[in-house]
Amino acid sequence: MKGLRFLILLAGMVAAALYFTNPDGSDFTEFVALYVQEQLADEVPGESELGKKFRKGLGQVASSAAGQLARRENFQLCSIYTLDIVGERHVFVGVAGQFFPLKKRKSLR
Repeated sequence: MKGLRFLILLAGMVAAALYFTNPDGSDFTEFVALYVQEQLADEVPGESELGKKFRKGLGQVASSAAGQLARRENFQLCSIYTLDIVGERHVFVGVAGQFFPLKKRKSLR
């Protein structure tokens, strides 16, 4: 019985931690800004300052648009964000304050 109580208590603590760290829409827009900047980053050494600013600017524009275009499914312990961009569907899972991109696939529309 003690083992079962411990497991129930542990599961409750994990669920509470996930609930309170479930990322919201503003967290997603911040993530998208950084994600786009990383996706656009060239691995070329000596990138110019203008190139870095351009990349940062595109990340900010993308995060603003993503905040408007993203569809959020809130499952209380985690959230799934879906973006349909240019015929491709991008899906991200937000859990414990982090985002994880899933495979992109062709949109059905």
